[in-house]
Amino acid sequence: PLGSRPLGSHLPRALPNVCQTIYCLDTIMSEPLLTYLMPAYAAASYAALLLLPPVKFPATLLGASTFGASWAAYNIYRSKNVDLGLVTMGIVALASAMELGVVGGGGLTPTIKTVETIGCALVALNFVLPLLAWAQLTSALGRKKSAFWFQVFFLYCIAMAVFWAVCAFKNSGRPASSKLETE
Repeated sequence: PLGSRPLGSHLPRALPNVCQTIYCLDTIMSEPLLTYLMPAYAAASYAALLLLPPVKFPATLLGASTFGASWAAYNIYRSKNVDLGLVTMGIVALASAMELGVVGGGGLTPTIKTVETIGCALVALNFVLPLLAWAQLTSALGRKKSAFWFQVFFLYCIAMAVFWAVCAFKNSGRPASSKLETE
């Protein structure tokens, strides 16, 4: 117990932990803002999926896919490299916009349901690809990215692959109709 030792005698043992915490905070704070956007986007996507009522599921698809497609477009602009997320999430964004009536008449038709479901599955696969090519990815980006970034990106890819796989599964079980469900 603290009372049995002289005041301050516990500090030398705690100092390495304090230094490690400060080092971790310094490392975290030196990361680019987009590093923190990965877990924020994942958390927001899961919150929408788990907390909104089922009738809001098309809006969850639209929001998550539009944000993801926009981010992919930014990545392409910034890096001049291909990002398949623009195509895969663009498919989901367009189909869910059609379902919601933002584009077209609205409603979950069998065609829109199929396109949304396949699109969600393709997005999930898009998040699995970096995990399958992890050795090549770390080799190619090793000097450009920090160890912290790689940890965040690895967990982000897993979380978002699961999110989109769940969306594909959930969407496949929704009944198709000729008009937008509002209940």
